[in-house]
Amino acid sequence: MKQKIFKTKIVDKLEEDIIVNKEYYLNMDENPTWLIDMFRESGNNNFEVSSKIEVEPFELVLGGPETDKQNARIIYSHLKELKPVQAVSTELWTYMTHIQFPQYMASRWKIKDNENEKKLKEVIKQRFFAIRGSKGVIRNGIARLWWAGYWGYDENREDPFELVDIILDKQEIYEHISERSYNRNKNILIAALEAIKENDMYSRDPSRALFKKINSYGSDKHLDALDLDTAKEMVAELVEEIKNEELLTI
Repeated sequence: MKQKIFKTKIVDKLEEDIIVNKEYYLNMDENPTWLIDMFRESGNNNFEVSSKIEVEPFELVLGGPETDKQNARIIYSHLKELKPVQAVSTELWTYMTHIQFPQYMASRWKIKDNENEKKLKEVIKQRFFAIRGSKGVIRNGIARLWWAGYWGYDENREDPFELVDIILDKQEIYEHISERSYNRNKNILIAALEAIKENDMYSRDPSRALFKKINSYGSDKHLDALDLDTAKEMVAELVEEIKNEELLTI
């Protein structure tokens, strides 16, 4: 079946009306289908379109942060053919958070009231929408699961999602990757995540140091030219530098 997405004008209107609709976001656990009901009551049956993305129906597991690894496996397995250029679609991810998986969003990303409406609007915008551009989209409550899958999935491992679990174990690692311009370079990411696992580099300073060193190693064009074995050799050299700087216990 074809994946449904919002029409762009619907996303724009919803984003414009975040504060108008804030009570719905604050009480989404009690009324997760509020937007569908609103469309139905207004007679608006023209809010969605079929995309070119083929996908079989799937459900996400309800719960808190403990469900992230399982849900990343679910969503990436079903949307593995999605290209990064498609995965920055605000129309796709905003549709999923509002229409397809509102119950998941209500359980995983409960919005807390805040007298500062500007801050409240920003929190809702980050989690329920998808700020245009790759760095903004990956903060979306569902898109982040797909991106963790994309970054860490390695079909050559006994458990292809082993490195995805590492990304979701530590928020710092997810953030480090999301901030890097090379975050679509699978060879670099697999090499880095493997090194983090093998050298127990889960804490903030050594993992941040590794991603910073990779960033300064060369231009994106130079990094893109590295095959997986060469990327692993490069990362191993950087890990030794980090050990020598005493950021990582030998």
